[in-house]
Amino acid sequence: MHVSTELFPNAEVTAAVTEYAIANSTGLGEVINQHRNDTLEFTQREAQDPAMMINTLQAQFMVFIAKMHRVKKVLEIGCFTGYSALAWASAVSDYPDGEVVTLDLDYVATTFAESTFAKQDTNKVIKLIKGPASETITTLAGRQFDLIFIDANKEGYIEYLQKVLSLKLLAPNGVIFADNTLYRGLVANTENNPAAKNQAQVGRSKHIDAFNKFVAAHQELENVLVPAFDGINMIRYKNGGS
Repeated sequence: MHVSTELFPNAEVTAAVTEYAIANSTGLGEVINQHRNDTLEFTQREAQDPAMMINTLQAQFMVFIAKMHRVKKVLEIGCFTGYSALAWASAVSDYPDGEVVTLDLDYVATTFAESTFAKQDTNKVIKLIKGPASETITTLAGRQFDLIFIDANKEGYIEYLQKVLSLKLLAPNGVIFADNTLYRGLVANTENNPAAKNQAQVGRSKHIDAFNKFVAAHQELENVLVPAFDGINMIRYKNGGS
């Protein structure tokens, strides 16, 4: 079986390549860059995990995809400090009806996100709905979104996808991005993976593995699991839902 060769020989080269790619890709703008810095300070102050925020290159990638597909309506399941929501907002704000709906629990990180949205006057584009996403998502019944980003608690991924499908929230020809779907490589390899020393991460990776297999076996969906960042599972209806 053919397998791809290793792109970069070690962690140092990988980090250098990532920084090179960020520097040579279209920037996100001062507001989003500053919010990233503010989030890093916030996570240190409030003992939150900064790894819950997507990295800069992933944000650049997602904005590019959203603009390329003329996305106007984004649903985000998992807000954290609002960094990705601000990125989505920058992609849809050129449209008068552009909107980002983001769901997350009511806790210190979403309070921080809410204050940022108000400060940047993005409330007209970003709507934050606080509460368990498995419950608040039902309030969106009757609406459709061009792009849906799933980046919340890993054990909830299958339920979130099932509700997206049952509520028909994905517009025809829309796409779902499920984040962290390789989960530090643990879904594919635990024997040679230093991350396997963390049993909590191993447990979460099992939920992600179940999600990936659920998507691959789903008769109405087609997908590609991309080994970029921490893994992005890109999902759509077969034939665009037509």
